[in-house]
Amino acid sequence: MNKDKVKHLTGVFASMFAHSGHITKEEAKEISGMTDHEFEKAYDKASVIADKVLKSGDRKMGKFMDHLAKEVEKDIEGFGEKIF
Repeated sequence: MNKDKVKHLTGVFASMFAHSGHITKEEAKEISGMTDHEFEKAYDKASVIADKVLKSGDRKMGKFMDHLAKEVEKDIEGFGEKIF
């Protein structure tokens, strides 16, 4: 898996914590190690995921994992079934 895809996923994951108010957007960007432009894409993706989770009613952690897994699957496409 290339570095950019890992950074993107890190940015999305960190941004989820920013959307839920546990860290700031600036802290999420710092964690991601991304440029402003790259981070905004990841932050926007996390916003879409957060909206879907909040609209899901119950089982929020399960829904969060479901939506995050879909994002991970997109980014590891082409690397085969096994990433390790």
